Amino acid sequence: MKYLFVINPAAGKKDRSRSIIEQIRALGNLENTEIYLTKGINDGRDFVHQYCLNHGDAPLRIFSCGGDGTLNEVVNGAFGFNNVEIACYPSGSGNDFVKYFGEITDFLDFTQQINGKSMAVDLIRFNNRYAINIFNLGFDADVVVRMQKYKRWPLMSGKSSYIMGVLVSFLNKMGYQFTLTVDDLFLYEGKALLCAVANSICYGGGFYCAPHAKIDDGIIDVILVKKISRFAFIRMISTYKAGRHLETPKVAENIVYGQGKKVVIKCSQPLNFSIDGEMGKADTLSLEVVPKAIKFIVPAQLNDKFH
Repeated sequence: MKYLFVINPAAGKKDRSRSIIEQIRALGNLENTEIYLTKGINDGRDFVHQYCLNHGDAPLRIFSCGGDGTLNEVVNGAFGFNNVEIACYPSGSGNDFVKYFGEITDFLDFTQQINGKSMAVDLIRFNNRYAINIFNLGFDADVVVRMQKYKRWPLMSGKSSYIMGVLVSFLNKMGYQFTLTVDDLFLYEGKALLCAVANSICYGGGFYCAPHAKIDDGIIDVILVKKISRFAFIRMISTYKAGRHLETPKVAENIVYGQGKKVVIKCSQPLNFSIDGEMGKADTLSLEVVPKAIKFIVPAQLNDKFH
């Protein structure tokens, strides 16, 4: 087994690459280990893809050492290579995907990950890109645009920068015209604040928008929040964050929820969208699930729970 560690020095609030490299070297077996530090946006994706092309068919386990954006790049670079397994060492701001399995700390032991087993995980396809966690647009994506600015401020954690992004976005325009279909069935048309298309359960540093989502069921969850007053929105945020919005009647009446294999969203104007935290802009979006698209490593101490 060959091990490739892809480290993003820009992930999180400070560069943790030196500490991560020390942990890797402490593992030994360095003749089967390679370390790569990414140099900018999409560099991780491009490097991983070329590495997989050059590696041949021998077993390869790639460790994404960064946040959800780094994991997204590794996934997109490795997609289509059946000999590749992907592991995640969460060192970013949000680290939301691994929360599906439990605590972030469960993924901070390289030995447990080397001894872990893989499970087949779905992806969401949008054009020629893939999301392993969540695709979202509207208010939440506007928040992410602002969060990327604020998370570099002194004393601002990932959660704090997200909350700051929420507050500033709250003071700007809220609500866009949406048309939403799932598996070619009309689901909603009207003003909405945001829409999330989810493979996993949470994003934004711990907002559990899709509490029923499963990463290996061949289905994606869709959550749309209708346009409501700012006061009503403030009242629902804590419920939405905790993942109780689908079971709380006064909140659920303003939620449109569905599940399916294909989702089409049409907007009245180009909107910010986020694909695992990486940004873009579009007015028409078509997304579909790719079942069991990659092999993701579950740390050894969690194997009994997820296998």
